[in-house]
Amino acid sequence: MAPVQIGPDGQLVPLGGPVVSGPQPPPPGAPATQGVRLSLLIEFLLQRTYHEITLLAELLPRKTDMERKIEIVQFASRTRQLFVRLLALVKWASNAGKVEKCAMISSFLDQQTILFVDTADRLASLARDALVHARLPSFAIPFAIDVLTTGSYPRLPTCIRDKIIPPDPITKSEKQTTLSQLNQILQHRLVTTDLPPQLANLTVANGRVKFRVEGEFEATLTVMGDDPDIPWRLLKLDILVEDKETGDGRALVHSLQVNFIHELVQARLCADEKPLQDMYNCLHSFCLSLQLEVLHSQTLMLIRERWGDLVQEERYVPAKYLTLAVWNQQVLGRKTGTASVHKVTIKIDESDVSRPLQISHEPPLPVCDSKLMERAMKIDHLSVEKLLIDSVHARSHQKLQELKAILKGSNPCDNSFIETALPTLVIPILEPCGRSECLHIFVDLHSGMFQPMLYGLDQSMLDDIEKTINDDMKRITSWLQQLKFWLGEQRCRQSVKHLPTLCTDVLHLSNSDTHPVGNLSKHKLFIKLTRLPQYYIVVEMHEVPSSPTALQYRYSFLSVSQLEGDDGPVCAQLLQHFKPNLEQLVQDTAAGRGVRLGSKRKMSGDQGDPEPKKPKRSGEMCAFNKELAHVVAMCDTNMPFIGLRTELANMEIPNQGVQVEGDGSSHAIRLLKIPPCSGVGEETRRALERSLLDCTFRLQGRNNRTWVAELVLANCPLNSTHSKEQASTRHVYLTYENPLSEPVGGRKVVEMFLNDWSAINQLYQCVLHFSRALPDLPSYLSLFSEVRLYNYRKLVLCYGCTKGSSVTIQWNSSSQRFHLALGTVGPNSGCSNCHNIILHQLQEMFNKSPNVMQLLQVLSDTQAPLNAINKLPTVPMLGLTQRTNTAYQCFSILPQSATHIRLAFRNMYCIDIYCRSRGVVAIRDGAYSLFDNTKIVEGFYPAPGLKTFLNMFVDSNQDARRRSVNEDDNPPSPVRVDVMDSLNQLQAQQQPQMRGGAGGVYPPLTSPPPNYHTNVTPSPSMMPTQSPGALDPSSPYAMVSPSHRGQWAGSPQVSGPSPGARIHGMSPGNPSLHSPIPDPHSPRAGTSSQVMPTSMPPPRKLPQRPWAASIPTILTHNALHVLLLPSPTPCLVPGLAGSYLCSPLERFLGSVIMRRHLQRIIQQEPNLSIVNSNEPGVIMFKTDVLKCRVALNPKNYQTLQLKVTPENAGPWSQEELQVLEKFFETRVAGPPFKYNTLNAFTKLLGAPTNILRDCVRIMKLELFPDQAAQLKWNVQFCLTIPPSAPPIAPPGTIAVVLKSKMLFFLQLTQRIPVPQEPVSIIVPIVYDMATWLTQQADIPRQHSSSGAAALMVSNILKRFNELHPARPGECTIFASVHELMANLTLPPGTRQ
Repeated sequence: MAPVQIGPDGQLVPLGGPVVSGPQPPPPGAPATQGVRLSLLIEFLLQRTYHEITLLAELLPRKTDMERKIEIVQFASRTRQLFVRLLALVKWASNAGKVEKCAMISSFLDQQTILFVDTADRLASLARDALVHARLPSFAIPFAIDVLTTGSYPRLPTCIRDKIIPPDPITKSEKQTTLSQLNQILQHRLVTTDLPPQLANLTVANGRVKFRVEGEFEATLTVMGDDPDIPWRLLKLDILVEDKETGDGRALVHSLQVNFIHELVQARLCADEKPLQDMYNCLHSFCLSLQLEVLHSQTLMLIRERWGDLVQEERYVPAKYLTLAVWNQQVLGRKTGTASVHKVTIKIDESDVSRPLQISHEPPLPVCDSKLMERAMKIDHLSVEKLLIDSVHARSHQKLQELKAILKGSNPCDNSFIETALPTLVIPILEPCGRSECLHIFVDLHSGMFQPMLYGLDQSMLDDIEKTINDDMKRITSWLQQLKFWLGEQRCRQSVKHLPTLCTDVLHLSNSDTHPVGNLSKHKLFIKLTRLPQYYIVVEMHEVPSSPTALQYRYSFLSVSQLEGDDGPVCAQLLQHFKPNLEQLVQDTAAGRGVRLGSKRKMSGDQGDPEPKKPKRSGEMCAFNKELAHVVAMCDTNMPFIGLRTELANMEIPNQGVQVEGDGSSHAIRLLKIPPCSGVGEETRRALERSLLDCTFRLQGRNNRTWVAELVLANCPLNSTHSKEQASTRHVYLTYENPLSEPVGGRKVVEMFLNDWSAINQLYQCVLHFSRALPDLPSYLSLFSEVRLYNYRKLVLCYGCTKGSSVTIQWNSSSQRFHLALGTVGPNSGCSNCHNIILHQLQEMFNKSPNVMQLLQVLSDTQAPLNAINKLPTVPMLGLTQRTNTAYQCFSILPQSATHIRLAFRNMYCIDIYCRSRGVVAIRDGAYSLFDNTKIVEGFYPAPGLKTFLNMFVDSNQDARRRSVNEDDNPPSPVRVDVMDSLNQLQAQQQPQMRGGAGGVYPPLTSPPPNYHTNVTPSPSMMPTQSPGALDPSSPYAMVSPSHRGQWAGSPQVSGPSPGARIHGMSPGNPSLHSPIPDPHSPRAGTSSQVMPTSMPPPRKLPQRPWAASIPTILTHNALHVLLLPSPTPCLVPGLAGSYLCSPLERFLGSVIMRRHLQRIIQQEPNLSIVNSNEPGVIMFKTDVLKCRVALNPKNYQTLQLKVTPENAGPWSQEELQVLEKFFETRVAGPPFKYNTLNAFTKLLGAPTNILRDCVRIMKLELFPDQAAQLKWNVQFCLTIPPSAPPIAPPGTIAVVLKSKMLFFLQLTQRIPVPQEPVSIIVPIVYDMATWLTQQADIPRQHSSSGAAALMVSNILKRFNELHPARPGECTIFASVHELMANLTLPPGTRQ
C-alpha cells in the first residue's frame, strides 16, 4: 500500500501530493456567501464616514471655495445614501425574524447533506487510491529497548548531535586563570605603549582596561590575544558630559551617535601607530565641543527665563568659543553713550587641544580674594550661571573695597567690613551698633549697582541714597551723618515704645517764637506722656566732634496748656533741662537695688571699659536708651502723685506728700485728715474720725489710671458673720478709674473719693444707731435676721426662717439716697426675693426714716403675707369675657406702701391687705373709698359677701377677742389713705411707756384691750369707721381712734400715696411679679394638701350691709396663706372637681363675677325671665318649665350653686335635676370662670324640654363616666369651642346655638390604659328640630387624620338614623351620642 499523508484541506492524499484532475465545483446546496453582523456593518460605515471627513479636512483647505462646496455636497449625498440603505436594512432586520429562522434551518440541513456526501466520497477515494499500495515499516526494536531500559538515546546520528548539542563549558577556575593571564597581557601592553597623561586614571580588571576622564568620557578596552600586533578592541564607550540644569536627566548623545563614535574610535585603534593617543584626541575634542554646546544652550535658557537683558550672547562659534556680556549699563538704561561692558569668554584652546575649556574676562579680574579668583576661572561644574555669578562676585568685591577705602579716608576709626558670602559692605552708623542698625550696601549681581538697605528707613530715602552713591561714591559720608540722627531718633522711639507715650518730630506751639523751646536743636524728638497729656519729654541730639559715629543726648521737661473750648495749638509753659549726669544717676539707682537684693552682685563700675566690638546681633540691647526710659518711667510714675498732691492742696486737705514705699518701687500719699461731710451728725463724724487709723492713695495696674484709696478703720460698731470681718481692724479699698479726658490724679479722683467718704459716713450713722438699738432688739427679730456683711460701704442683712433672703443697704452718692437691693442666698439663691414687689416702697420708707430696726420689723411683718400673695396667678388669660381675643390679668398686685398691698381681680374687684405685727393682716374691700365709704373707687366694684367670706378664715382665738355684736351695725368712720399707712406716730408716742413697762418694743400681751368703739358716733351723711390698726392693741402700727383725728400726721415710716394718685393700675410695684419661692402647689393644676382649718368656728350670720366689707378683717398669716394658696374646691367629690386649681379667694371672687354675669345674661336671653327675690345675693329666674335659684354656697362662699325646681309635675326626675345642678356648679360656674361658658349654659336652659333632658343625660355621662362601663369613649359637653375644634368660629366662642336647628360640640376621649396617651376628637353635632335627625355638622377639616375620624363619626350617625328612624316629637340626641360612644373605633395612629 502506498504511503499517504493529510492534505491542506484535511483529506488523505497520496504521498507526494494529491492527484488533481481539474477544478472541483463547490458541493451542491452550500451557501454562496457568509452573513455579516449588523454591528460590524455599522462600524464599517462609521469608519468609512470618519475617514472621508478626515480626508476632506486635509484636502479642502487647498482647493477653491467652489470645489470645497462641491466636495462637501458629494460627501453628504454619498453618506446619506449609505445611511438610508442602512436604515432600510435595520428596519428589514427587525421584521425578518421568521425568515431568518427558516433560512438557518435550511442552511443547517444543506450542511448536513454536504457532510454526508463528502464523507462517502472521501472514504471511496481512500479505498480506491491511497490504500492500494500502503505498507507499514518494520519496528525499531533496538531503539525502543535503549530508551525503555537506559532512558537515553545513544544511537542518535552524529550529524544531528554535532549540530544541536553544544560543547561543555569551561570551569570557573579555568575562567579565573584565563582572565588573570589577560590582565598581565594588558598591563604589559600599557607599559610598552605610549600612554597620554590624561588617561592616567585607568583600571585593569577582568581582562579589561577602563580609561576614565572626569566630565568627558569613559572607555573600556581589551585585546584578543598576547601578540603585540593584535590591535586594541573597544568594548564600551560612555560619554560623561551631562547638563544638570537643562538636560532633564536625559543623555546628551543619542545611542546611534555613540555607536558611530564607537566604530570611528575602533577604526582609529586599528589603523594608527599611537592608538590610545589618537583615541583620546578624538574623544576629547568631541567632549569639548559638546560642553561648549551645553553652555550655549544654558545661556539661551538663562536669557529666556531668568536674566533677560542682564546677560547677552556676544558671539558663539560651535566647537571654538562662546562670549557673554554682563553689567552693560547702556542696556540697563542707567547711562547713555559709552558704557563699560564686562565680557566672559569660554573657548577651546587651539594651541593645545588636550587642555579643558578656558575662561577669560574682559576687562581682567582684579587681584583680590584668591578663592574668588580661582572660582571665576574654572568651569568644572559646567554651569554658565554659576560661572557668571562667580565672575560678578569677584567684581562686586572689588567695588566694595573701593567704597570701604572712601569711608576709611573720612573716618580713620571706621569699623565697616565686607561679607563675601553675599557681597555686602556693613557700615555701623552709631556706635555701639547692632546688625539691624547698620547700613548694608549690596552690589546687585545682575546689574553691578549699589543697593543700600537699612531696617525701618523709608523707601524713598533708600532710593535717594542708591542714586547718589551710584553716581558718586564719595557722597556717602554726608548720608551717614543724616542717618546717624535718624537712627538716634529711632533708638529713642524704640526705648519708650513699651511705655505709655506718643512720639512726634514736630510740636505745634502757639508761642514757639517767644518761648525757649524755639531755641532747641533742629534734631529733636517730642515724647508725649499719654497718661499725662499736658507733659512732654524733649530729647535733643548733638554731634560729638571727636567721633563721627557718636551722638550726645540732652533731655528736657516741657509742660503745655490749652484754654477750654480752644481747638488751636497748645501753649508751652515750663521748659526745664534734666541734669547732665543722668546716666550716672540711673546706674547708681540700679546698683543700689542690686546691693540691697544681693550682696554678691558686682557693681557696674568695677569692670573696665569694654573693648570696641563688632556690631551686635539684632536681638541684643545695644540700641536701648536707658536714660530716656528711666526719665519717661519716673515722670509717668511720679507726675500723677504730684497732680494728686496739688489737687489735695487746692482743696485744703492735709497730707504727707509723696512718699516712697517698699524697695523704692512704689509711691503713696497719706491723708492726715478727711474733710467733714454734710448731712451727718457731729457724734457720727467724731466716732468715725476716732475709728479711722490711716488713709493712703496708691496707683494700681499697668496703665497707671486706677487709684486705690486704702482706709484702715478700727472699732467696728457691728459684728458680722463674714469670715473676713473678724479682725480688730478693717481695711476698706476704694478703687477709682481715672477718666481718659481727665489728667491722672486730677480733681475728679478727689471728688469721687469724697463722695465715697460721704457714703461711708451716711451708712455709718445708720449702722451706729442700729448697733445701739441691738441690745433692745426683740428675740423674734434676733432669730429672724442677722448681720451677714458690713464693710463700711454696704450693709447686708439676711433674714427669714432659714436666713435665705438678703437686703443690701448702700448710699448712692449721685442720687443722695439710700439704695436697697434684695436677693436670696443659700439654698434659695436661684430664686428671687418675695419683697421685690415692695422694693420701691421699702426704699422710700428707709430714705424717709433710715432706721434698720424699723426695716427689719417691716420685713418680718410682710414676708409671710408676700409669700402668700406671690402664689396668686398673674398671667393674662384669654376667653374670660365676651371678647375672646382680649387677655385679662387674673390678679394684679399693686403695692401702695411697704405694708399696704392692693390686689385687683380681673380689673373689677379690689382687695386691700394691710400687714400688721404679731403675725396678722387686715383685709378690706378696696372698692370703697377711704374717705367716704358711700363712694366707690372709680374702675372697681364692691364684692358682695366679702366680709362674710373673710370671717370664715378668722382664727377662733383672735375672733373671740375681736367679735363684737355691733361691728357691722355701727357705721364706719372715714379713713384716709395716709392714715391707713401711718404706722409709727402712735408707736413713737407709746415707746417710752413700752420701754419703761416691759422693756421691749411691744406692750405685754396680757394688757387688756381698749374699748374699740368708745368715741364712735353714727352720722347719717358720713358713716365713719374705726381704724384698722385699732383692732390690735399689740400692733406697733396701731392707729388712733377717730376722735383723735386731729393728731393724724403723716407717717414718718411709710409715705402713702395721695388720694389723687389712687388711680387703677398706677403702682410703683410690678403687678405681674410672681412668687420667688418655689412651691409644689401650682396655681393652675395639681393637687394641694392645704385645706381650711378644721378648728374654725362656723360662720356667723351677719346682716348684709353694703359697707360691711370696708371694715378690715383681721387674719393670721396662716389663714392668709390658706386664703391665697391654690387648693382643691371644698365640698366637692374629687372626681367632679375640675383640673383648674385656684385659691379660695379666687374662687370667691370668680363666683361673684359669674353671679354678676348671670344677671346681665338673664336680661339678654329671651327664653329666661328674672324673678324678684328678697334674699340678698340670690338670683332667681325661670324658663318655660323650670324655676332656678343661683346663690353662693353658704358653707364656704367659694362655689356658685344652682337650685332647679319644675314649674309643674312634668317628666323631670330628681336625679336629672341634681345632675343639672352639679354640672352647673362644677363645669359652668367654677374655675376658670368664663362668661361664654355661663352664657352657653343659659341657652341650654331655654331649650325645649326633650332636648334639655337629652343634654342632661349627656352631662350625666360626663360627670359619672364609671356608670357606663360598656362604652368605649368618655364624653365632655363643650360649652365653648375648644382650640382643636373644626374652624367654624374662634376658640372660646359660645358652642351652643338654638334656632330651627341646634348646634353643639362634644369632646370624645377614648378609654385606654393609663400608660398610653388617650385619643380625643371634637364632634360637632347638629339636631334638626323639624326632622328629629341627629347628625354631624358638615365643617371642612384641615388635617387628614381628623378628616378620617369625622368620616367615621358621620357614617355611624347615618347608619343609626337609618336603623332607628325618629318618631314624631322624640329627641334622638342622647341615643345617637350613646351609639357613637359605644361603636366608634378609630384606626391606629388617628389623632385629633
